[in-house]
This record gives sequence, C-alpha cells and structure tokens, in this order.
Amino acid sequence: MSVYKGQTLTLSIFGTSHGPSIGMTLSGIPSEANINLDVLQEFMARRAPGNSPFSTSRKEPDIPEFVSGLRSGSSGNSRNLTTDGSEIKAIIYNRDVKSSDYSKISNTPRPGHADYTAHVKYGGTEDSRGGGAFSGRMTAPLCIAGGICKQLLAERGIYINASIHDIHGNAEDPLSEIKKAQVLRDSVGGTILCTISGLEAGYGGPLFEGLEGRIAEIVYAIPAVKGIEFGAGFESTRMYGSENNDEFYYDERGTVCTRTNNCGGVLGGISDGMDIEFRVAIKPTPSIARPQKTIVYDSTEEAVIEVHGRHDPCIVPRAVPCVEAAAAVVITDLVLTERTASSTVSKESKDLTTVSPTSASSFGLVSRDLSHLRSSIDEIDLQLLALIERRLKIAESVAAYKKENNLGIIDSNREASLQKRIRSLSSDDLADLNEDIFKAIIRASCKHQEKILK
Repeated sequence: MSVYKGQTLTLSIFGTSHGPSIGMTLSGIPSEANINLDVLQEFMARRAPGNSPFSTSRKEPDIPEFVSGLRSGSSGNSRNLTTDGSEIKAIIYNRDVKSSDYSKISNTPRPGHADYTAHVKYGGTEDSRGGGAFSGRMTAPLCIAGGICKQLLAERGIYINASIHDIHGNAEDPLSEIKKAQVLRDSVGGTILCTISGLEAGYGGPLFEGLEGRIAEIVYAIPAVKGIEFGAGFESTRMYGSENNDEFYYDERGTVCTRTNNCGGVLGGISDGMDIEFRVAIKPTPSIARPQKTIVYDSTEEAVIEVHGRHDPCIVPRAVPCVEAAAAVVITDLVLTERTASSTVSKESKDLTTVSPTSASSFGLVSRDLSHLRSSIDEIDLQLLALIERRLKIAESVAAYKKENNLGIIDSNREASLQKRIRSLSSDDLADLNEDIFKAIIRASCKHQEKILK
C-alpha cells in the first residue's frame, strides 16, 4: 500500500497490476459533496487501456466499485451520489490479466523498469508481474480519487485541464511519432501541459509548504514521470530578470493580474491568482520488443531479453488524466485546509478556521466550557475584523481605479456572481445567513468607496 498524506486528505492506493484487484481509500472529504458517477466514469475512461490503437490491447473497463463513503443523493438518481463524511473506498477488479507473459523474464530484470530495484528492496518477494505495485496500472485508483476531487473543485470554480504538449519533441504532429515507434518496435515519451484555473491568490506557503513542491510530490508518484517545471521553467535560465519578471496591473474589475506568467502562477510557493501552469516530462515506455541486455539474478551471467506482451508504445496520452488527478488531489487538500491567506492572521488562530465548517467539531471546538468557547469566538472575531479592514483598504484602490475610468460604484454582475459563489461554498443550513452577511459587507464596501470618491 502506498500512502499520500496531505494536511486534510489522506489517499491510500493498494493492489498490484496482475493481482485480483486494485483500489484506493480517500479520507478527509467533507460530507454532502455531490459526486456524479457518469462524470467520474468518463474521466476514468480517458486513462483506461484498450481504448485506442496507440495503447495496450489489454481490456480493462476500470469501473470502480464503491465500498464506503458515498450514499444516494436527494435527487433519487442512482448516478448522483453524496459523500457521507466517512472514508471513501473503491475497488477495481482486474479482468484481463495474462501473467504468463512475464514467466520467462522473472529472473531477468527489464531495463528501464523497477524490477531490479524492487528485487533489491524486497528480496525477491515482490510481485513482478506486469510491474506489480510499480505499474502504470496503479494510476487507475489515483484517477478515482482525482476524479472525485475534480468534481469538488469544479463546484468552487476551480478547473484542472491537461493536454499533450509534444511527443518525442514533436508538438505539430505528435501522433506520427507514436506510429513511427510502433513500426520500430520501440517507444517514445513526451510532455504534458497542465493548467489549474480559478484558484485565488494566497494558497501555499514558503519553503516546505510551497505549492510547487506539493504538486511535484504527487505528480512524481505517477510512473514514468521524470521531470516537472512551472511557468517558463528551465527556459527562465536563458532570460534576463527584466524578461522573466511578471509585471503587475489591475484589470477592469480591479483584480490584481500579471502581464505574463513566467512564474507559472506561483510566487514564493504561494498562488498569485493567475493560472497555475506546469509541464510534466514522461519517459518512453520501458517495455519494448527490441533486444536489450540485462543480467540474471543470483549469478554473474548476462542475458539478452525481448519484452513481449501488451504494452503502450507511448504512455503520454493515458498519462494526461493522471496528471489532472494528481493536481486535483493536491489542490483539493489545499482548499479544504486553507483559505486565502492574510498576513495579519497568526498560525494559531488560522488552525481554527481551516476546515470546512460542517459542524462545530470541524473547528476543534468540542469543549463544553463556555469561557473557552467564547474565547475561541473572540479570536475569530479579531480575524474577521482584520480581514474586513483589509478588504476595505483594497476597496479604496478599486474606487480610485473606477474614478480614473469613469466607472460606477455598483457592479451588479459582480455582486450577483459573488453571492452565487458564497452560496455554493456554504453548507445548506448556513447559506442564507452567509449571503446576508456578505450583502452587508458589499454595502459597506460600496459606501466606503463613495466616501473615498468624495
């Protein structure tokens, strides 16, 4: 079993490529989140084998069976489920296994695979059939978790999309490179471009809490990933600072933007509100039908092997949803853990407000002592005061911008959009109250802007 531990989410992936099943458990997802199984299955199909002439002929439907964590939604539609707040567990049964393909090479490690290193680490007890726990097949459970997280993020206006940037260095006609590799009984790799849009500024942190590091950690868990770069990446080494720096400006809504995005949407490990962009390098599939030199275990002999069986000449197309899934898990963990950061909020007080407010216990406020509860409320009030004052200060800059551009104080479309977003982020029992609170804040902001303009 392999485990990813975020600050709120914990993802465990279990099973092996040729074992009876593979699966995942995902804990930390709040209750009452809506999950559509058709949308999830469509996402899973993008990764599933046997759906393209450029992928392995192994046929696996990759339909997850949910054991826990989901229940029928209020709509009565069996394809629309709701999380119940418990650990989500799903299993995929392996249907099309041909382990005999690997019997002849069980004593000879395949070049480019984890056969040798796994043999050293586990002393020969590892399941080497089809790569075992190191197989790209293990990304199917990752896509279950990522597909769930993508739906949660979409409800919050955050979208993650990846695509093929190039294959074997060819960005104009990438599929031709795969065809060429098939003819040569060889394989090719490529680059995947991933974009995260809709994430506000302020997520992440310095040093070990950096957003780039968190994304890289889980992206590197995808077999065959050998590199990742954000924004201009290595190309920035060829630039002057004046070329690489992303200059700031206010857009027509008074939102802080950058004129370029060489930083990839991350500064100092923290999101800057622009699209987060990164590229992932995928190595060529190590399983190829051409003769390769290797060794024989438990001897000093060398051998030549040809890897037969069913393999992708290029795994980049099927790795695209895997990259999306990995990014979705990280961003969901951030969204559930953090809120837009304020320099005036201390870490101690922040801990009280970083979990989805579904119940009092979500905040750790389980004490029956009234004075303790009131002290906690007082602490939160101080945070709110600091944030409201900061909001009003930003509103002053917005007012100045509107004055220079002859714009009115009231922006009905902006207000309607904000109210809709507040309701979507609120639990059902607090949606009306939260909307009333933000209406009052908006009125205060407009009044403050009018005062500044006078």
